[in-house]
Amino acid sequence: MNPFGLYLHIPFCIHKCGYCDFNSHPLEGQDPQAYVNAIAREIETRAESLESSTTISSIFFGGGTPTTLEADQLLFLLETCKQHYQLSSDCEITLEANPGTIKPDFLPHVKNSGFNRISIGAQSFNPDELKLLERIHSGDEIDTTVHAAREAGFGNLSLDLMFALPDQSLETWQQNLNRALDLQPDHISCYNLMIEPNTSFKNLYDSGNLVMPEETHQLELFQYTIATLKDRGFNQYEISNFAHHGYECRHNRLYWLNGEHLGLGAGASSYINGVRSRNIKSPAKYTQSIITRNSATDFKEELSPQESMGESLMLGLRLKEGVNINSFEQRYATGLTSVFGDTLTKLLEKKLITLDNGHLALTEQGLYLADSVILEFISPPSSQETV
Repeated sequence: MNPFGLYLHIPFCIHKCGYCDFNSHPLEGQDPQAYVNAIAREIETRAESLESSTTISSIFFGGGTPTTLEADQLLFLLETCKQHYQLSSDCEITLEANPGTIKPDFLPHVKNSGFNRISIGAQSFNPDELKLLERIHSGDEIDTTVHAAREAGFGNLSLDLMFALPDQSLETWQQNLNRALDLQPDHISCYNLMIEPNTSFKNLYDSGNLVMPEETHQLELFQYTIATLKDRGFNQYEISNFAHHGYECRHNRLYWLNGEHLGLGAGASSYINGVRSRNIKSPAKYTQSIITRNSATDFKEELSPQESMGESLMLGLRLKEGVNINSFEQRYATGLTSVFGDTLTKLLEKKLITLDNGHLALTEQGLYLADSVILEFISPPSSQETV
């Protein structure tokens, strides 16, 4: 049975950070309880559209900052999922959490109610970097949150970090990474800071008030990250994600395998039966739409086989193992080389990809140029045969 994931989007934050382009909104002035009621209603109504045999292999509460909600509100949503969907016996249930938003009794409460994985948005331990990123917590609060999560019984814990920040030296990044490793997480995500459109960082960057590191320095930091985490027993299973054996994030792997998932909440995306859809982004408009028409979908498209194949390659190449060629060809009933032959030849000649042991994967050089390599598969040349 193929895995199927649920994603619940909690769009509220105490403060919208300057680099963030996610669908997140300051909590002040919002009505969290009305939103919780709306997403619970969507959980119920969307369940009716799924096949009765659908089994949920992972649930992910993301944001925003899910821990801006009260524990009882999160548990109400999780219980609603359990009432209306069939969960696998080992369903991975992840809660994103930010230090500085968690009350003392919060973590034991959510752990005892079914959450079994926690992803903590540390980003940095350095006070100057935390100030730059507009984070509301301190390095010590990260330590406190991790220890509290372990004491609450979380045996599957991930930390998010950011590197290639303005003025970040290799030494500063080494200190950040070592401090994270001292906390003995099971999983670490290391994201290269990107300047995204429609963010205050983009405005600062365009005006010359925010200077990003040179690409050679960014590469140095990335290479150090890979080598250090490998030495500490972490497997780089995706470009930005590292885990001890057995602690890879199942929910995110489902995305990278272009698997089916149902997104619930404001701005959440779904992919079911070849159809991609997305909800209204505004929390208030989402809530009102659920109340008035029992739906908040504002975008829907059926992907062509060509588009779906391109997405499978785009996502799958992010995995270190790459794309399983046999699985790809069975899924789409066509040969990989018959559709992408010219692109494959070009990238093989440049030593950016490998075709080995039945997998199409990035080389080490391709890994460092992943975004540009992956884009090659989105719009293959028109001269190539298509399905």
